[in-house]
Amino acid sequence: MSETYRAGCTRQNADVELLVAADDRTGAFESAAVLADHGTGPVAVTAWPRTSASERPIGVLDLGSRHLSPADAADRVDVLPDATFHAHKIDSTLRGNWPTELAARARTKPVLLVPSLPSLGRTCEGGVVLELGRPVHEGNAATDVRRAVRTSRPVEALLQAGEHDASEVTVRDGLDAWLAAPHGVAVVDAVDDDEIDEIVARWTEHAADVVLAGTSAAVGAAAAVVAHDDDTLDVPPVDGSVLVVCGSVHPASRRQIDFAERRGIPVSSIADDIAARQLQREGTLVIATEIPVGDVDEPMAVAAASALARGVHDIRRHVELGAIVILGGDTATAVIGDADVEVLGSLGPGEAWVDAAGFDAPIVTRSGGFGADHALVDLLDRLRRP
Repeated sequence: MSETYRAGCTRQNADVELLVAADDRTGAFESAAVLADHGTGPVAVTAWPRTSASERPIGVLDLGSRHLSPADAADRVDVLPDATFHAHKIDSTLRGNWPTELAARARTKPVLLVPSLPSLGRTCEGGVVLELGRPVHEGNAATDVRRAVRTSRPVEALLQAGEHDASEVTVRDGLDAWLAAPHGVAVVDAVDDDEIDEIVARWTEHAADVVLAGTSAAVGAAAAVVAHDDDTLDVPPVDGSVLVVCGSVHPASRRQIDFAERRGIPVSSIADDIAARQLQREGTLVIATEIPVGDVDEPMAVAAASALARGVHDIRRHVELGAIVILGGDTATAVIGDADVEVLGSLGPGEAWVDAAGFDAPIVTRSGGFGADHALVDLLDRLRRP
């Protein structure tokens, strides 16, 4: 490792072996869940501005940077707590400020980026991130109302963010040479989970000197650098009403809600006394914000999420809930707030089982951009299944 990087490295902290940063709440929970799936036991998630790392060997920090300015996102990366090993979770369709964040990280440590999430059909081939064979910037990510994705090639996004030492490698061509003398940011192709496991296995030999960045598939595999006890989640069936909360306007979430409504699950845009009585009567209810017209700025998004959260807390006072399902990172932030959180594992791809202080019922979170049309109905069926 070059002296340039050594000079910039933060002091290592033996108390935290692996620290994972994510840019939104559901991404943080998803990362914690896949780590728990790899046998680490429950994983604590801390939310910005609290930057103190977990007292456990593994900690996950939600930077809350998805919708910040690039400069503000980079500033948060610059004050990350110390750890022996670092990982950085990015969105699997390349949304958010990850190019600026990784460029900031690369000033002190080289970064290996694995942007594939094969379980959802998202792969990196020839340096281009695809979703079911289609470049992600030609899909739903291109219509994101907060900040549209304009390129599916991570190296191009990194260059635009000012990281000029960015390269593309593969397992067979260039990865070992780059790891032997890491520099800048290397983007590595992967088409399946076996290939990701192989990439991360090679990273573990250099883990103290290289930040591992990528989707939850890469982050989960990073559990290999930390000794753990192989405990995994055993999900009990839910007893009680299930409230689904969706503030995400991502087309995937909205198609899932439409599908659920066609299957007889009631849907409301208002969390009021009428909705509470309907939830008590039916046993399941979806509360979803109305889809806005045009672009959404930060004050509009915060106001909508806050109103939704107030409605959820009103319903909690009147209905004994068996579980809360939250779709969308901004929604999860608004509903859960700054509560202490432990993530016990995954129910399915991107679905985190969350134990939050102040909530009697378990919470299941998922990114607004995850899942096929039937994914929400399938999740509700799994929650009810004995």
